[in-house]
Amino acid sequence: MSPREVEVARQLAVFGFAHLRGAASETVAELRTAFDRTMSLPADGVPDERVTKFDVLAEMPELGLVCGSDLVRGICGAFFERDHQIITSDANILVGDSYWHSDGFYETPFLRFVLYLDATTHDTGALRFVPGSHRADNGWLGEPTRHVIRHEEDLGLAGGEVPAVVVESRPGDVIVFDTNVLHAAWHGSVRRQLAFNCVGEPVTAAEQRDTRRYFLNRYVSGSVPIG
Repeated sequence: MSPREVEVARQLAVFGFAHLRGAASETVAELRTAFDRTMSLPADGVPDERVTKFDVLAEMPELGLVCGSDLVRGICGAFFERDHQIITSDANILVGDSYWHSDGFYETPFLRFVLYLDATTHDTGALRFVPGSHRADNGWLGEPTRHVIRHEEDLGLAGGEVPAVVVESRPGDVIVFDTNVLHAAWHGSVRRQLAFNCVGEPVTAAEQRDTRRYFLNRYVSGSVPIG
């Protein structure tokens, strides 16, 4: 694995997210064509609410070019320190805001790789993160997390006012994050997103249980938050 991949794994461990600028730039045109082929849109092309399609790798081999890239394999190898597997993939047309949340707090770490096919900014629904909030060892698990989720009641702040790192992105960028980290998207316009989730090959019984539960919660139940 390369020094870049090791550094990304370190950022994921410490902060919970990393921004890979231009990591998929060579496949953007193919991904856009595949997205338009795969997703169904209203006649005017502007949905009123989120549109999601699951297991898109089965019919979108173009996304496999990213999932199977040396960079993704290297990052997962450095982060999980073992072989990994892709357990979910989805294509989304996102509309509006995503409230502060984590994708469930698991002892087993899961990584989500996200690609936007439209530019995202602070004012058009860019992902934002509370650095370090994925880590139970630094006190985030429990009341601090609840305060962020209940930001208006507990902190007197609108969602977009919660101190966070906003990751503005351009088509071709990849954002990867530990799914335990608190994340959101505010001031959102319509934006196209592709994503897939990875986990280290489960070794212990607890990891096997977490992986089954994560898959069921996210894939079978359809409970995929906007981030």
